[in-house]
Amino acid sequence: MFPKDIRLQVTPRCNQSCKHCFASSTSEVRSKELSDNEFLSVIDQIAGVDLEALTITGGEPLIRQKLVLKILERIKDLPIMKTINTNGWFLSESVARQLKQAGLDRAQISLDCVNPEEHDDFRGAKGAYKYAISAIENCVNMGIKTHVRATITSFNYDKMSKLLKLVLDKDAQRFIVKPFIPSGRGLTATEQLTYDQHRQAINDLIKYLKNNPDVSREQVQFLSPSFTFLISEEYAEFAEKCECGEELAFIAYNGDVQPCGYAHVVLGNLIDTPLKKIWAESPFLLKWRKTRLNEKCVTCKFAEICRGGCRAAAYETTGELTHPDPLCWLEITK
Repeated sequence: MFPKDIRLQVTPRCNQSCKHCFASSTSEVRSKELSDNEFLSVIDQIAGVDLEALTITGGEPLIRQKLVLKILERIKDLPIMKTINTNGWFLSESVARQLKQAGLDRAQISLDCVNPEEHDDFRGAKGAYKYAISAIENCVNMGIKTHVRATITSFNYDKMSKLLKLVLDKDAQRFIVKPFIPSGRGLTATEQLTYDQHRQAINDLIKYLKNNPDVSREQVQFLSPSFTFLISEEYAEFAEKCECGEELAFIAYNGDVQPCGYAHVVLGNLIDTPLKKIWAESPFLLKWRKTRLNEKCVTCKFAEICRGGCRAAAYETTGELTHPDPLCWLEITK
């Protein structure tokens, strides 16, 4: 067994301090990051025949721009979908050109609000909105597949349709939404996303799609645990299952391996142990895969579709592997 989708955190540092950050990122160096050569050694280890997608993330990955370019050039000719997750701050026209030349397939740029002041406040950096919009435009102009991602929170849940329209007006290929997941700094957020807010955000987007037939479903991606099928069962076939610990792996800046970025469980370190061995033999992962759902989820008619929603959210908030996703609004009606 080997993960097909790997998220590679090249640094935990970030020039912004978002209130929902799963990595609790700051601009400070908290502990030693792998060197460029150590990261390239990790790349040589993981870029095997089974790997289908590699996402370079952070923190803000472009803080280590030279390393990002080295990684992309290392795997340029391999049939791997190469993505970077960024807040856009450092993604100038020149950087976009370099990323394209190095083999980047896709950029995923974070945008949380249509209002510049609200976006800047949420991300703790004045100018964050301006740089995010500029990054979107630079990637589109450079021919890089451009996806814009928003996290549904208690302050923007009623603005998702406006965000979608803005994204499409900028000619980005896709708008990606993911509900706020309490992990990292998000665990201490004072205003957690409520069931009703979550449901309204998803419902508004589905209504927008139905009322605007020129916008295809492929242009809006609902990441787990969006629970779109709880609003309209026709969305069941588009539901994304939680794959962390199975087909998805997270590699931290120091070589630590986690089931995903939201689940802060260290399974091993790639400097000491090959990923293939960690992924096949980790006691935590073996238990995680075997007991993902409790009795409530197993008996739910949507069990095969959602597989309990976000397993990391359940584990991070309760400490139990099988607990239902804390955002599943079916929980309050049972």
